[in-house]
Amino acid sequence: MKRIIDGAASAPHLRRSRGRSMRLATALVGAAALVASPLAAFGSSAGYATPAAVIDAAVGAVVADPPAVPGNLLPDGRFVSDFSGWSATRGGTLALNADAASGAYSLQVTARENTQSGPFASVTGKLELGAVYRMTGKLKYDEGNATQQFNFTFCPANFNGCADYGHTFTKGEWGTFSQEFTAEAKHVGADWLFVETPWGSNALQAFSVDEVSLIKIADAPEQPAFTSLEKVQTKSVGDHNPLVGHKFGADPHHLVYNGRLYIYSTDDTQQYEVAAKDANGLPTQSNGYGAITRLNVMSTSDMVNWVDHGTVPIAREGGAAPWSRNSWAPAAIEKDGKVYLYFCDSGTGTAVVVGGSPLGPWTDPLGKKIIPDTVSPEYIAGGGFPAGMWLFDPEVFIDDDGQGYLYFGGNSQIGTAPNVQGPQNPKSTRVVKLKDDMVTLDGDPVEIDGPGMFEASSMFKHGDKYYYSYSSNFQVTPEPGKYPERGAIAYMMTDDPMDLTASQYAGVAFQNPATFFGAGNGGNNHSDMFEYKGGTYFTYHAQTRGAAWAAALGTPGATQGYRSVHIDELEFNADGTIKPITGTRAGVEQVENFDPYRTFEAETLAWQLGISTTQTDAASVEFPEHNGSGNMMLSAVDDGDFAGISGVDFGAGAATVSATVKPLVAGASIQVRLDDVDGPVVAEIPVDGAVGEWATVQAAVIGATGEHDVFFVFAGPEGAEPDADLVEVDNWSFTAAESLAFSVEVTTRCVAGKHLTQTVRVVNEDAVEVAFIAESAFGRRDLGVVLPGAGKTAAINTRSAEVPAGEVTVTATATVDGEQVQVQRLVATEAAACG
Repeated sequence: MKRIIDGAASAPHLRRSRGRSMRLATALVGAAALVASPLAAFGSSAGYATPAAVIDAAVGAVVADPPAVPGNLLPDGRFVSDFSGWSATRGGTLALNADAASGAYSLQVTARENTQSGPFASVTGKLELGAVYRMTGKLKYDEGNATQQFNFTFCPANFNGCADYGHTFTKGEWGTFSQEFTAEAKHVGADWLFVETPWGSNALQAFSVDEVSLIKIADAPEQPAFTSLEKVQTKSVGDHNPLVGHKFGADPHHLVYNGRLYIYSTDDTQQYEVAAKDANGLPTQSNGYGAITRLNVMSTSDMVNWVDHGTVPIAREGGAAPWSRNSWAPAAIEKDGKVYLYFCDSGTGTAVVVGGSPLGPWTDPLGKKIIPDTVSPEYIAGGGFPAGMWLFDPEVFIDDDGQGYLYFGGNSQIGTAPNVQGPQNPKSTRVVKLKDDMVTLDGDPVEIDGPGMFEASSMFKHGDKYYYSYSSNFQVTPEPGKYPERGAIAYMMTDDPMDLTASQYAGVAFQNPATFFGAGNGGNNHSDMFEYKGGTYFTYHAQTRGAAWAAALGTPGATQGYRSVHIDELEFNADGTIKPITGTRAGVEQVENFDPYRTFEAETLAWQLGISTTQTDAASVEFPEHNGSGNMMLSAVDDGDFAGISGVDFGAGAATVSATVKPLVAGASIQVRLDDVDGPVVAEIPVDGAVGEWATVQAAVIGATGEHDVFFVFAGPEGAEPDADLVEVDNWSFTAAESLAFSVEVTTRCVAGKHLTQTVRVVNEDAVEVAFIAESAFGRRDLGVVLPGAGKTAAINTRSAEVPAGEVTVTATATVDGEQVQVQRLVATEAAACG
């Protein structure tokens, strides 16, 4: 028989069994912040001496122990002869077990009384901020569910603010766990690593661990010198996620209005503004949502250049629904030219305001919540909303027949004993029909049985199928095809938007954001699915802006729950199921070029650094339908700050650029650069209006033709303070250069079998004389003046038998109506070689 050697006799320890009082999801695969009673007594376990190699009584063989793990920061997890350094700090009995994954023994815990009663090892002072670690181990259990999740958990001594890393094991088999992670502040501040079953699982079976190790595999990277959070590039140039880098937003929901895409979101910036912060401005207080009374709104027509329209004031004094306390998790829809904007008043219910445009003006049609205040008392009294059900996170959907539906609710456990439901099937969300006015319920709400339900209802129709998606809770036990992973976006497919029984469950569309974005991006999950301009998209939030701040300060992962909006592409399998969605920083492709030849908002941003946006009383030129409801401008502009726009199509060329500005200092300027912040300067706008007064300033543009990213880079006057605010900007405008009609043909041929020549042929198709110059990497040729209808040819000798792909620039100059006009055209050339 295998032998169990009880170390308790030689290793007495104090034991105190105390369950967790609360747990909030904050990190990857059930990562959590634990709130429990401070640790009152610490146990210790002395070793039990046995030989390093023993005879296995069952087979009569010598069992050799594996070699020690170099650099292991934990007590020896091979359990060769004892379990010195391992303790039963929170209850349970530890003993050596001859049923081992390798070697002589494993470490078994029995007599567990709570989900924290697993083996503990001290990690106080052992982890370095920003360094990368690998944690490995093996685990086996023989009782309980066929599969069971176990967490490898880091916690401080007070068990407040822990980090879990979970893995699902199969009963009766030794399973392997391996996790790499970057050490965050919560890892560095941890005092214990311990193994446990998840809180709320009621899984208190005995289990054994073996080959447990924790090693550092990479040092913390050197960080650039930090100046201020404003100077942290939270959205890299070229990336399209997060949608904006200058503000927070969460719980995104789409609206298509007059062919333009609007995204509403919970204004996490408002909560950040009142949160406690360190000297650098990094929040030290978790996002509690209690201060949020307004909703963000931004829009695009091309999916990557976003206009910041500011916020919609909803709750408390000055808001559209002043009787409400908070505004979270918006859902918007258009019907008959009106915008219906639903929101949750904290967790107590759902309300709606109605706007004449996506920015209002807003009216409150009911003066109270639509859920639960307008729900019949008989329905509520009859148990329609069980105890603990959250009446929030609305979703609104209008079917092809014009019927409206409202979805709402949440929580992982509802009801009272003996009828408590959850977390596998809490049945905590509802759907109800809406009458034609979109603000009156048409009947009682109907129960939704989303497996592993937590919150964040969303409804979307694709083809003839309805897709109901939601965020799963952090206590559900995953089971492929039946229950989702924790903190994921799960979904159901149905033929009826009100038939949402558990049998309609279809799988997981999107894992927790921490899966894709790493440290500090765990926590709640909230999304929306939609179609726009022939594409299908998935919008969600992640804590990437906060993560960039924390990384710049050398405190990776210290995001505190402040979120940013993302969009990625959504695709379907042949059977209609959703392909697993990947969260990216690259984001989605631009669906149309940006037209610069109009007046457009300065707060149109693909990228930015250092700037903010502020409301102005000036009317919007680009969005007159929004006037009366607010217009935004660029503000807090310092030397070196920039605003960038993606995919601008200048066509044959721009002649001028102008800006509506309010100078705050004399002598500032704005450079217009192409393709990068350090790209070629095609214009420099002097900010020469009167200080403190709005003015229009202008400059000539030279060399802006074709498609480019455009960057407006701000420069302060000589001697100005580096952090001095320079200017406020309301809008930009380009004018097109007078076009010249001509054609260009470039051919590359081999001469005498020795070198390649680029032959440039121009034909003047205009009614005026035009002078042409051709230039490539191999030289420049002046073709001179070409008469209308005539053509000229010039050759550029490359002096090489082989040339790479490149381009030839042809500059055409003419006098039209007494003014000089210049147009540049780029002609791509292919790689070529003699022979």
